[in-house]
Amino acid sequence: MGSMETEPSVVLNCFAGPDQGKRLALTEQEVVIGRSAQCNVASDDPDVAERHVTFRLREGQPSFQVVGEATVFVDGAALKEGVLRPGQQARIGRSLWQVASVANTQSFTELLDNIGGQISSAAGVEKIQGFNVREMFSAIFQKRSDDEIEQYFSVGGPSTTPPLATVDTNWPKPWLFFKAFVAAAIVYACFAFGWQQFQNANLLPGMITVGSFVMPFSILIFFFEVNAPRNVSLYQVFKLVLLGGALSLVASLFLFQLTNLSSTMGPPAAGIVEEVGKALVLLLVVNKLRYRWTLNGMLFGAAIGTGFAAFESSGYAFRYLWNTNSSQVMTHVIYTRAWLSILGGHVLWASMVGAALWRVRGDEKFRWDMVKDIRFWRVLAIATGVHAVWNCNFSLPLYLKEIALGFVAWVVILSLIQDGLKQIRAAQAQMKRAA
Repeated sequence: MGSMETEPSVVLNCFAGPDQGKRLALTEQEVVIGRSAQCNVASDDPDVAERHVTFRLREGQPSFQVVGEATVFVDGAALKEGVLRPGQQARIGRSLWQVASVANTQSFTELLDNIGGQISSAAGVEKIQGFNVREMFSAIFQKRSDDEIEQYFSVGGPSTTPPLATVDTNWPKPWLFFKAFVAAAIVYACFAFGWQQFQNANLLPGMITVGSFVMPFSILIFFFEVNAPRNVSLYQVFKLVLLGGALSLVASLFLFQLTNLSSTMGPPAAGIVEEVGKALVLLLVVNKLRYRWTLNGMLFGAAIGTGFAAFESSGYAFRYLWNTNSSQVMTHVIYTRAWLSILGGHVLWASMVGAALWRVRGDEKFRWDMVKDIRFWRVLAIATGVHAVWNCNFSLPLYLKEIALGFVAWVVILSLIQDGLKQIRAAQAQMKRAA
């Protein structure tokens, strides 16, 4: 009886990019990925060379070596050779590949990717392609000078908006939002320390104000960085934070009073009323044609959501302090609302609605019939639905409800970012053809 060949224990799966869905079983024999028909995997990726990279198992470990001048990116670093750990991602051309065992080819990452695809489809946008969390946040811990940070903020004016041809349409790599978070957190810690030491009531307004703004403001800076055209100034952003935040709160209170939805729906009614209230305030800036990009609308929505979230959080903190006379209860409210805003909250939900509204408007002057566009309603429905479920009076262990809703929100946001970058690429291509 002849010896049975062992099944390969490791496979290489492509889960994003032009080669998505392709897989390659790894053994001790060398296999090649490239665009040539003679390769083991014939790539459809235009950024992949004819013979790009070879893979094989060495002592049971999947190792790779590029061919010629090609490059493979692992965790954002350009490498010529190396070893991939199970679950680690490698970018080959524009495609993302991942090592997995044959017994677990339907990995948790792939499951989330499939669910994400369904969410993107429900929102009316393309499935996320070529996105890598490590690569997107790879610049966070790089050292930056004060001059560099000041220059980074100096955008959006007539002389500081970059030409369309120079706009980078790759996935953005934001970093300033993290530095803003650290700085704001240090300021809050100073107020908290002072309160613990001296119990001076003059410090409480500072704790409430800074604590309520720390996380929404940091997320807003993230969207400021994601705005690839760099055509919106900080003046416009902060104006919307203050004016838009206040107006959206007042508009929502009027809607609560007019509709009386809270008496019939309870807390979930806020999902409808408050998202509509913020959307109405977005109409104040929707007609400014100089801000024609989907990513502009996302930033404007985030700015209004930041004001709404921070003012609302400071109101809750003050109310609990007033009712309980306990600074511990107040700080618990601040902490909880701050970290949960990463998963869901007014900044994320309003950014989705803003991007959808600008996506419908495009280069044209706003018309009321645009709000009937199904592309807008799909995203608004998701935002209101997620918000309503968030407010429902039930909870799951380990904040699983909030984590699931946060996953939905971020999938829609990333899909809209991808759509916004695609819009800019199309405009750049049109400009080249017209030249």
